[in-house]
Amino acid sequence: MKNPFKCTFFCLIAVFFALSAKASDYHQKSVLGADSLLNYPAPDFTLKDLSGKMVSLSDYRGKTLVIDFWATWCHYCLKSFPSTQLVVDKYKDDPNVVFLFIDTREVKENYVELIRKLLSDHHYTFNVVLDKKGPDGVQNKIFKQYGAEGVPATFIIDRDGIARYKVLGYDEELPTDAVVKHMSELIDNVENSQSGFTMEFKPL
Repeated sequence: MKNPFKCTFFCLIAVFFALSAKASDYHQKSVLGADSLLNYPAPDFTLKDLSGKMVSLSDYRGKTLVIDFWATWCHYCLKSFPSTQLVVDKYKDDPNVVFLFIDTREVKENYVELIRKLLSDHHYTFNVVLDKKGPDGVQNKIFKQYGAEGVPATFIIDRDGIARYKVLGYDEELPTDAVVKHMSELIDNVENSQSGFTMEFKPL
């Protein structure tokens, strides 16, 4: 006869790991440096910014583009923003490096209002665009096309529209200067490469 307590224990363990896996789909913390080297055409998109203007990936051809997927409810996204603002500030006078913040996977109806308040309260100079709803009815269409897996997620696209780096998560325990240094190194690698990378990598 099977031990019912043993069955219950293993069932609870299975549920715990299932819920943990589900939660990791939405936001994640990772050690900086756990990034992926990529080499494939970044999926094109056309999204609205907060003023209603349409913004496309092709608008940035010829420039190094840093795309940051984030959400207003994401703890690690919000924790990363002070460091991210410093990175944006560092390249504000470089016309060849631009940043685009794709708000995604929102769950509240008033998320646009929340975005505006966040930018205003903290004086963030982020160029924010809004992800579209996918077939599942969730605001995650471009997020899924990029294989972002969770937020925050940063992609660095070269001037030819080729995705070169993917950085997942944010470790709030790292010093700000370490975060800025790491992201700057990735951006500079892409901006300064003349012929791109030679190795072929598939989206993770």
